[in-house]
Amino acid sequence: MIDKTLKFLKYFILLFVFLAIVGCAASHQEKLYYVAPTQIPHTNRLMKTAGFWIGQHPFPDRVILNPDEIQEFNRVIREELKLTRDLSQYPSETSGKELRNTLKKVLDKFSQQDLYLDYLKASAQFYRDMMDQMNMDAIPETIKVKFGFVVHLTDHRFFPTTRSLYAKPEDIDFDELQNSTLDVGRGVAILHQSRDKKWYYVETSLTSGWARVEDIALTDQEKIKELIQEKNPVVAISAKADIFLDSQMTKPYDYVRMGARFLPESTPSVNNPDAVAIMLPTRDDQGHAILRTAYMNAAEVHQGYLTYSPRTIIEQAFKLLNAPYGWGGMNGEQDCSRFIQEVFATTGVFLPRNSTDQKKVGHILAEFKEGTPLEGKINLLNTQAVGATTLLYLKGHNMLFLGTVDKNPYAIHATWAYRERGPGADIVRVLNRVVVSDLSLGEGSRKGSLLKRLLVVNHIGN
Repeated sequence: MIDKTLKFLKYFILLFVFLAIVGCAASHQEKLYYVAPTQIPHTNRLMKTAGFWIGQHPFPDRVILNPDEIQEFNRVIREELKLTRDLSQYPSETSGKELRNTLKKVLDKFSQQDLYLDYLKASAQFYRDMMDQMNMDAIPETIKVKFGFVVHLTDHRFFPTTRSLYAKPEDIDFDELQNSTLDVGRGVAILHQSRDKKWYYVETSLTSGWARVEDIALTDQEKIKELIQEKNPVVAISAKADIFLDSQMTKPYDYVRMGARFLPESTPSVNNPDAVAIMLPTRDDQGHAILRTAYMNAAEVHQGYLTYSPRTIIEQAFKLLNAPYGWGGMNGEQDCSRFIQEVFATTGVFLPRNSTDQKKVGHILAEFKEGTPLEGKINLLNTQAVGATTLLYLKGHNMLFLGTVDKNPYAIHATWAYRERGPGADIVRVLNRVVVSDLSLGEGSRKGSLLKRLLVVNHIGN
């Protein structure tokens, strides 16, 4: 009798566990998390090379925009669309009231959400502490703007803190307070300082937020203007380009990501043919900028911008293939829009930082409503979209169109994961890198394929 009772209890427990698992799966939209296959569905090994897509392109070496046209293209983005800023023209004074309002809006936006500090919901006290740190009572009615250079890669934050906020406790790859990252040599306008004096509130040509004081060196606006207006800067063209303090390139200083630029050393005395001399902003003990000679590997930089052609964009994009995904530049990496921004920056085309702004630039080929038949989208991509110069936008994500194979559209993009249909819930397949995929990726999931979610197609050109 005891054996029968134990057997019954055993089966009861197993049934309970099974039902709990099934019920849990059915009550959530997706499962956590599965590794994606090394070979992404509907791709082959050749598709993971720049040469394959250059060979597919009808005119890989055509100049899409010449330098004068690029200058005008950037002007439209900056002055007409107002999606970027020219720090060389930044006013010497700005409104304190406007900055206070901006900081309050950001604080309100976050405090009204259910966000987590590690595994606990952020408390009202956390937001009060952040308000105190923002030091808004010290903002004058008229701000005297200071200027600076970034001297080490640094995070650009929505709050003046290194602490992280997550939408879900386990969402540690997505720090909601991470706005962007700033490379060495980038100019900034400094508007304010936190109460603990450890953070500056700075604006760049692309983003606004808090950066660590120790990573910023004070300079004058003319130095920033000199870099912005340099016709032949030294441009980083590798995924990560090292900076060295000696011409033999044995004393590393930091690295920059693709598209970063520096003033060339005007009178270099380099005894290493593999080294290129640059003017590197560094920080002295008083926090002021000192420009010193530094060196970069000639294979990782280019004197002047690259020609804007499909070949250039494809080759630059594939230098980042398999590079880790980084939300808002976390860990010195790149997300979907930063990936695209970096690639185009090597040609001197300065796109906005975020995907929602990138979709507004250039020539809009199509805007789709939800539910648009997939056949119409495929037809447009086959007949009107140009590989390597066309962006594909879906809500929260942006991709670089590569071309079509057997009328199936393909793109290269920085992505964290895709979804597929599972038993009772979507399975999340984590990629966490830059990949080549066709637009059927995600087909059958609740969110749908990339093609189904495609909303805007725009050509980066006239």
